[in-house]
Amino acid sequence: MDTPVAVAGPSVWRGATLRERDWLVPVHPPLPGDAAGAASPARDGADPVARAERCLNHGPGLAVVRGLDLDALTDEECVEACRRFMAPLGDVRPRDPAHPGDSLLTASTSASSASSSPVPLTYGHRPEEELALHTDRARFPGPPRLLGMLCVRPARHGGESVLVSGHAVHNVLLGSRPDVLPDLYRDFHFGRGPDFEHIYPVFRRRAGRLHMQYNRNWITRGQQERGAPLSTAQVAALDAFDEVLADSRMALRVRLRRGDLLLLDNMAVLHGRTSFTDPPPPHAGRCLVRVWAD
Repeated sequence: MDTPVAVAGPSVWRGATLRERDWLVPVHPPLPGDAAGAASPARDGADPVARAERCLNHGPGLAVVRGLDLDALTDEECVEACRRFMAPLGDVRPRDPAHPGDSLLTASTSASSASSSPVPLTYGHRPEEELALHTDRARFPGPPRLLGMLCVRPARHGGESVLVSGHAVHNVLLGSRPDVLPDLYRDFHFGRGPDFEHIYPVFRRRAGRLHMQYNRNWITRGQQERGAPLSTAQVAALDAFDEVLADSRMALRVRLRRGDLLLLDNMAVLHGRTSFTDPPPPHAGRCLVRVWAD
């Protein structure tokens, strides 16, 4: 087992103190006379892909690319636009024909009910419920390095993205609950099944860098399905992790606009969202494109 040591650098942040200029990447530079606090012209003068890469690899591990032009694009064309933007950042995972809903996320799985396809084209989330903070596990070969979420249509109300630095969570636990870290450095079962036989710890070090994976629901289910329910010590460790996540000072909240691309280091930053409401039919509801890359 790795020996827990504190993480240093810009990947350790709290939402209460993180500066917008450290993660916001406008596609177009600000015009003269723009409000104070906008990113510097030198920063905006660079290619947005390069700026996003710096945020991901040498900054907080997240970026919001703001201002991508989605006019005249269908939802499916937005998927391809997101994949093209992310291609220079990593090896974009191919779309799985057996799981087309991995790419388009909406509040309803009934969007394709009139289609001849027996497989829904969208993945359903319950809008009335918050989505708990987690990292993506994905399918084979396991957790992706990068996650991209392109906002095609925001919700009418709510639906803010909630982001927390896993490195900051680690450091808080190291300072306040070092007794639980040994269990978080040991393996957990993150679900079972042909595509989801994932076994790894919450925290692990690779090539000198701390990697983090977390989803309380997956872990609880995975351990139960494996016939190895969580021990008292494991429950205490996960409870301590959740207690840090519940501290409102840890989280950055971002309401994505149409054309915003949220990029995350899936090994360092947890994401979730607040509950939301959509307009009634026939108006189109909230829709995000999801793309994974390694």
